[in-house]
Amino acid sequence: MIKPVIQTFVGLFVLTSGLVIYYWRDIQYDPSNIELTLYFGILPLLLCLLLFTPYLIYKALKKYQQRKQKQQDQANSLAQIRQQDSENTKEPLKPIEDYPLNIFSAVAWHSFGKNTEILEKMMQFSSPELDSKLLNYFGLPLLAYRIHAIDSLLEKDQTEQGIMTSLSGRRIQHLIQDQLEQHQESLSLISRQLKHSALFYDQELAYQYRIHPGWTQENYQEDESHITPLTTAPVVRLNRLNLHILLADHLIDDWNEIYQKQLLSQIEQQYSIIPAQIHLQLHFLPADRAYSNWLNLIQESAGQSYEASLIIVADSEIDQDYLNDQLWQNEHYIASEYAASWCLAAPELEIEGMIPLQTLQVAKHVTNLQEYLAQHQVDLSNQLEWPQPFLVLLDEATHSKKMKKIQKSFENIDFEPDHVVYPKIYLGHTQHLATVFAAMLSAHLVDNVITITYGLQQESTYLYFTNTKNDQLNQSTLVA
Repeated sequence: MIKPVIQTFVGLFVLTSGLVIYYWRDIQYDPSNIELTLYFGILPLLLCLLLFTPYLIYKALKKYQQRKQKQQDQANSLAQIRQQDSENTKEPLKPIEDYPLNIFSAVAWHSFGKNTEILEKMMQFSSPELDSKLLNYFGLPLLAYRIHAIDSLLEKDQTEQGIMTSLSGRRIQHLIQDQLEQHQESLSLISRQLKHSALFYDQELAYQYRIHPGWTQENYQEDESHITPLTTAPVVRLNRLNLHILLADHLIDDWNEIYQKQLLSQIEQQYSIIPAQIHLQLHFLPADRAYSNWLNLIQESAGQSYEASLIIVADSEIDQDYLNDQLWQNEHYIASEYAASWCLAAPELEIEGMIPLQTLQVAKHVTNLQEYLAQHQVDLSNQLEWPQPFLVLLDEATHSKKMKKIQKSFENIDFEPDHVVYPKIYLGHTQHLATVFAAMLSAHLVDNVITITYGLQQESTYLYFTNTKNDQLNQSTLVA
């Protein structure tokens, strides 16, 4: 900084001195000592200060914002640590609570690929790419995790008038649409179960299905006897399909009821489901409570014995307008986009034609992981001998205090660096829903006997998966 100032001052001094000397010589003027000081010293200094004033104002404003943001982050971190410490010290030990669930299908999408491809790239320590469409204030490309397939989808629907005003909103729409398409088989089987259940348990819903356009177009023919419980074959009761879409809370102004109604209408028409048997809800989650709210939603789904659920999380910051606001605080901001989803239901709900890929059990108030694993007859000794990741951490490895707390939680499990995956560091600065995405991504580590995912936001809550495709190895996943 000093070198450019000196160079500018010298340049202005030479320029002003030359002009003044030339002018004085032309008019044969004899300046005084004060005039010499004014024109050869103060004038170049004032001109130099005038040129650097905008830059100095920019640097001062940026430094103030960084200092303010740092103080706020420190205050939030300190408050969170104090809150966690107070909860751990003051609250008495609670009995472990288990909430079982079946996962029928799981999908994830990231710039690294889909499902297991994402984790494979993370294990290879892949980096973000320079994005020629996202520029900083100097016109240079930024690093980003862009899903290029979405660009092609946006080009196809340029002629259509979209509901979303922002580019990030339209990209999130395509992320959600892709997740729905990936669960098409599960949704088709659920819709069939909804119809059969209505015929057996509810005559009013059965009548609505009989006059539903989807059934009449399929040349569906039934007589009145088929809607009476006495003559219809027994089926497991299924009352409703719940569709939960999790979004960042700063998007709430860009999302309206029109999109929700259109999406609901699309599902109703595609799968011939009557409105009474489908529930769609958008959840706008704050960053500090996104993971806990997601866990509450999972726990709620475990208690719904007659309802199936599809939970989708999606976020995108691949938007130049949005990044312009973020670059003021961080010149090296890395944007990303991602989506993940689970189709799940309570274990007592059997859906014809659907076999669970994994059984999930939410365990709350677990204070000793080793004892909990021993109670469930889970042995990690074999996996500790192989350099294959089985531990997914939901916190960043750059915070020493957090790493010490994590190591304390695993003090009796001697894991190596090769056993650990950190999904959040591959999501750039798009961290609003990063913890939720990382937790759902852990369901795709299906080659391990045991996989453990742990996060400090919920220290005593674990999600226990069993992979039904490999019962002889008792494959399972633990998520905290």
